[in-house]
Amino acid sequence: MKNLGKAVAILIVAVSVGLPTGVLAQNDYYFPEMDETELDKEIPSPKQFLGYDIGTHYTRHDRIVAYFKELAEHSDKASFQVIGETYEKRPQVVLTISSPENHSNIEDIRQQHLTLLDPEEPVLDPSEGKSIVALNYSVHGDETSSGEAAMLTAYYLIANESDETQEFLDESVIHIDPAQNPDGRDRAAHWHNSYKSFPAVADPVDAEHNQAWPRGRTNHFLHDLNRDWFAVTQQESENRVDFYHRWYPNVQIDFHEMGTNSTYYLEPTQPVRTWNPIIPEYHYEVMNPLLAEYQTEALDNLGSLYWTKEIFDNISPIYGSTYPDIQGGVGVTFEVGSSRGLVQESNAGEVTFRSTILKHLHTGIATVRAAVNEKQKLFEYQKDFYQSAREMGQDQPTEAYIFGDDDNLSLTHKFLDLLLTHRLDVFEIDSDIEQNGKTFEAGSSYMVPTDQIHYRVIHDIFEANTSFPDSVFYDITGWSLAHGYGIEYEELESNYSNAQGAQVTELPERSGTVKGGASEYAYLLKWSDYNASPALYDLLDSDFTVRVAHKPFTANVAANHGEEFGYGTIVISVQEQGMKPSELYQKLRSVAKAHNVTFYSVDTGMTPSGIDLGSTNVRPIDKPEVAMVVGEGTSSYEVGEAWFLLNMHVGMDVTKIRSRQFPSTDLQRYNTIILVDGNYSKWKKSTVKKVRRWVRSGGVLITNEDASRWAIEKELVSEDLIKTFEDTAESKKRYNYEEQADRWRADTIPGTILEADIDPSNPIAFGTPDRRQLFIKNSSLFLDQSENPYATVAQYTNEPFVGGHINDKNLDKVRGTSAVVARSEGNGNVILFADDPNFRSYWHTTSRLFLNAIFFGQNLSL
Repeated sequence: MKNLGKAVAILIVAVSVGLPTGVLAQNDYYFPEMDETELDKEIPSPKQFLGYDIGTHYTRHDRIVAYFKELAEHSDKASFQVIGETYEKRPQVVLTISSPENHSNIEDIRQQHLTLLDPEEPVLDPSEGKSIVALNYSVHGDETSSGEAAMLTAYYLIANESDETQEFLDESVIHIDPAQNPDGRDRAAHWHNSYKSFPAVADPVDAEHNQAWPRGRTNHFLHDLNRDWFAVTQQESENRVDFYHRWYPNVQIDFHEMGTNSTYYLEPTQPVRTWNPIIPEYHYEVMNPLLAEYQTEALDNLGSLYWTKEIFDNISPIYGSTYPDIQGGVGVTFEVGSSRGLVQESNAGEVTFRSTILKHLHTGIATVRAAVNEKQKLFEYQKDFYQSAREMGQDQPTEAYIFGDDDNLSLTHKFLDLLLTHRLDVFEIDSDIEQNGKTFEAGSSYMVPTDQIHYRVIHDIFEANTSFPDSVFYDITGWSLAHGYGIEYEELESNYSNAQGAQVTELPERSGTVKGGASEYAYLLKWSDYNASPALYDLLDSDFTVRVAHKPFTANVAANHGEEFGYGTIVISVQEQGMKPSELYQKLRSVAKAHNVTFYSVDTGMTPSGIDLGSTNVRPIDKPEVAMVVGEGTSSYEVGEAWFLLNMHVGMDVTKIRSRQFPSTDLQRYNTIILVDGNYSKWKKSTVKKVRRWVRSGGVLITNEDASRWAIEKELVSEDLIKTFEDTAESKKRYNYEEQADRWRADTIPGTILEADIDPSNPIAFGTPDRRQLFIKNSSLFLDQSENPYATVAQYTNEPFVGGHINDKNLDKVRGTSAVVARSEGNGNVILFADDPNFRSYWHTTSRLFLNAIFFGQNLSL
């Protein structure tokens, strides 16, 4: 009777104000204290537009986009824009909400806000400026409640005509990105909608709550977009980072989900131990707690349990909640315990999809309230942030960083593009600079002064942190992009301003060429260039006969009588191509232009020094026919990284074979198979024998992390793991029960940068500039040094630590172990990586080794 009375009351109110009954029923749940008479009847609710109550169905991305368009068409409080598209051609959109007056003056508001970045300008008057708020949802596609909350939040801000809401719109500009990962969101929505039941099933083992590989968390190329704000490797990230820099929000919220048995997480994080040392402590001590007062009040009003100051950290700038922290904004993570379906049992009762949406809805609105009420503090903080950043840069002994490599212009320009993406001031150099034995040449090198407002970004790009206040981390601790790129760079501590040229405002145009013109004899391509691999694959895919030099040499090219060519130089003999020299020349010009590389023409096979072009050390290369095992048991992240590298960089059509299909697949059409990190224990002995026969008959098997462990344990390769270490008293100590989780995390290796000695003459290392190679270690796999003295491609040095965090016990374990081992088995080869060589698609120092394994693995003889 009580529920019936409530329903009748809602019906009476609905009739009295002329609103559809369903609207009020939904509003009664999501907005229990809202005065229905203050709703603009002309604004369609999500239910009116979609035809169902929010929380009863997973909304497809195209319907969210359509609803946002509808809101913009119905109201002058909203404007809709497309900021880009995904790999699967879904639009990335932002709905901007503010007062009609602000919308008519939006560009002036933006320009006025950007004065907060200028240390010379006074702080923005809060009576004139507007708080800029970014509410970003569903960066993890299967954390879907936030996308639904985005629609309700937009509806509330536009339709609600209360005095408070009007103040929100008068005093702020609110940007809502409903799905930072549209492809992943639709993958998850399709799954949940396909397996939902009538009535809903709360049993956690039901298919609705257990997505199949690779789940909806990641984007098309299976990348975690929440960890791509700094490296900006994915198309979606480029678009959203570009939008971020148009506005530099005062507050940015990233909405997430976590395990069903959790409640609600929000910041502040753990004091000191989880703070990025380059960020002002005021940010963590004052600004995060200031916003939290509003957000926790909203959760208190809902009666929702929540927690702070545990697990998650603010150490690295890679997230949507930490990237703003190095830009003068206040970034915050929200995490709600997920239903992963319409309803799921937890250890404290049932969690419904509606309840997760409700919490995100109210913390989002509370954030807008905080941004408006605390506008002055936010303005003062952002102004002080850039002033202090400029002062920090001026006080550094390093006056500038210089980078560039004439032998690797492709990677130089890729790194330059990343710096421009982050809006750093970068300059050409007018004259050559010698530093620490390296020559940085004008025309191929660039300078980044530290005396600029984005000094903190510069620091985190070029400097590896080596000390932390604690040893417990949520994710990686080595994020310095310069180390990941492997770009040649140096610090400049003297005044080199006289060598500073024009500022670079856009990526310089490049055009590949054939240096020396047409040849009747041969052409050469240096393997040191980042784009040499796609150029080579282009040639192999066009059935060209191509060779690779296993030893260095010099050659006469045009007027240069001593051009140096290193290990891995590609040799294209004119006579071996079966076409007219003029046709070959035009083809190479086309390839050079397509990939921005330089081919060198030579007129003789006799070289001034080193091997001649007809040497037995110049060996033919077969086109890689590559298959990669994917699906259940494999790391979707590592599958995605390899897939992305081979597709988007090399242009290779790698075949993806599902793990359950692999045992029945004919492997003879492939000469290379990739096994990324994963669990292959379900494969029967017959499958292991099949792989062993394939390798011994000439195949190349490339393995990462636990796949390397599997290959060794199944005796596919005659190598060893280091499994045991000397016992110490440490293992016999007694600890408090509450320390378990922290001690487990402290014993992991959280993305640490380590130095290895690499053999540049090994085909797997072709193109590396010197013997010092930087790896990022994120696993506890330790490969023993090979008994074959030629098989250890890269070995960690006795003092390998470069940056990040690693405890003493793990550092001792890693000393002298192998990072990469390549070993012949029969007529084939097995190449073992102890870690992920394609780490998050920006660790190019080792992804080149992975590509070498694919292109030159068949040339190994050990």
